[in-house]
Amino acid sequence: MLFKRARLALGLTQRQVAERVRALVEAVTRRESSFDAGYVSRIERGLITWPHEHYRQALCVVLGAGTAAELGLIAKQVHHREHPDEVSSSNRRDVLQAALVALLPPAPPLSRLRIGDVRAIASRTSVLEHWDRAAGGRAVRDFALRELQAAVALTEASTSPAVRAALLGTIARLANLTAWSSFDAGLFDEARPLFQLGLTAGHEHGDAGLLCHLATNAARQEIHLRRPERALELAGRVDGRLPAAARAMLAAVRAQAHALGGDERQAARHLVAAEHAYDKVTDLAAGPAWTQSITEAKVGSDSGFALYLLSAATGRDNPQVVADLRRAAEADTAQARVRAMATARLATVLYRRGERAEADQHAAQAHDLAATVGSARLATALADMRHAALRH
Repeated sequence: MLFKRARLALGLTQRQVAERVRALVEAVTRRESSFDAGYVSRIERGLITWPHEHYRQALCVVLGAGTAAELGLIAKQVHHREHPDEVSSSNRRDVLQAALVALLPPAPPLSRLRIGDVRAIASRTSVLEHWDRAAGGRAVRDFALRELQAAVALTEASTSPAVRAALLGTIARLANLTAWSSFDAGLFDEARPLFQLGLTAGHEHGDAGLLCHLATNAARQEIHLRRPERALELAGRVDGRLPAAARAMLAAVRAQAHALGGDERQAARHLVAAEHAYDKVTDLAAGPAWTQSITEAKVGSDSGFALYLLSAATGRDNPQVVADLRRAAEADTAQARVRAMATARLATVLYRRGERAEADQHAAQAHDLAATVGSARLATALADMRHAALRH
């Protein structure tokens, strides 16, 4: 079942899911919730297929899903009118924001920092990262910034070298999320110093993979702003041993930068490297938390975007671009933004080829997927799609 698969992919027990859902629901309703591990078990056994709305929304946040349907939660019939204390669909985003405000209070001053304090920040960061992939940077950015500010303040506390190292890694991860969500929300000037903060913390922490994540995300912003030389300079900062998924991501981003500059040979070389690196990925769930979003669909979307940029730069169509974008658009993934952007770009390519009937289908799907995602980057992709529909 999709629900159980999503839970196991995150390494969560039924009890852990229940605890996180209960905290969200109680933050929204201001009343004690009876949601427990038994409720989760009944969902997984198919005894409950359509939980109350506030449970559905909390489950989406906890399990990183864009919609209840992605968790296999389906109403078997036209269900009864929602209980009056439940939250309407039109207020969904406000409800999630209110819940996270309650769940993410400012950290109190600490005289002694312990590993449990750092793990608590890391746990909240994971929730925000899942939410970003499902709902976009506009929904997440302010909450990530608040967490980052609190984490940086903790560097003044007394602690052991091991706990300080863990804190630096968490700060780097939070800075990456805050910078990325700022970029995704269209706040480019705000994103750049945040990326730099993350790179500084990451260098001190010493994790080459985390630095790769930061550098490639910073490079993506430069590609979006059409600065391929700056993107390649950022990608060139990465060295050391990297997980296979990170190597694939780095190669795909380099391919995008070269494609933006119209360099077909270098773009092709890095696309091949991305494919070969990803072939060596065996178990994303066993790797660091930040690598778990580098799914096959994500890499396919990145490769398709490189070919998309290359076609625009050279004026020559590439037959592989449709296959890569279609693979990402049709993937079974909770990353709504990845699917929406891939679908919009697929429709754009098809419009340019004159394949209007299929393009219209993908365009409609892209708009549906985008309805729950607040992303300036996605808005740009949709604008390009509409422009192509008018011109071709």
